[in-house]
Amino acid sequence: MATTEVLSKARHILLKRIPALTTPADIRRMLTRYNVQGVADVAIIYENFMPTKQAIITLALPNFLRDSLRELTNATLSGVVFTSEEVDYSEFGPPPTELGTGPHAGVDNSGNNVVLSSFPSGTSPTNIKTITDKYLLASSFEESVLSIKTAPKNPVSMLIKLRSESEAYRMVRDLHMTNPLERLRWSRNLQARVIY
Repeated sequence: MATTEVLSKARHILLKRIPALTTPADIRRMLTRYNVQGVADVAIIYENFMPTKQAIITLALPNFLRDSLRELTNATLSGVVFTSEEVDYSEFGPPPTELGTGPHAGVDNSGNNVVLSSFPSGTSPTNIKTITDKYLLASSFEESVLSIKTAPKNPVSMLIKLRSESEAYRMVRDLHMTNPLERLRWSRNLQARVIY
């Protein structure tokens, strides 16, 4: 049990054991249902662009923390009981994020980003320009399509930054479990997922 001093400074709630496919919108709906107030941000926590089944809720003021934790006791999300606990970043700040790891996977424009995986080893962003041409990118091709670093002979993933959330969903609908690289003799289907 946290002390009153910690509770008075803490503005974050860590949710654990949430369903893997949960979106921030799902969490916000659940928070509304349980009357959790003062929510400033909801972030899914990722590790190497994979959801960790955890999320962090940032509250506008520490005053909302005690009531919010009480409301979330025995709460469910998509029928799953999860745990919630306070996290105090007031002294040292939140843990550092890096590209692909941490809240929002360390990328900006939450919900507008898509990860496409896996491409053959050695694939560069220019190899997939024909795939991305029919989508509205956030800015120039070079700034919007990034190769995600992996070990030398491993398949490559790409981070695509799109102009809007609806464009990100359109890309996932079009490309998930398809093989647009048959011309390169690549036999695996792509996996496409939105990063929140």
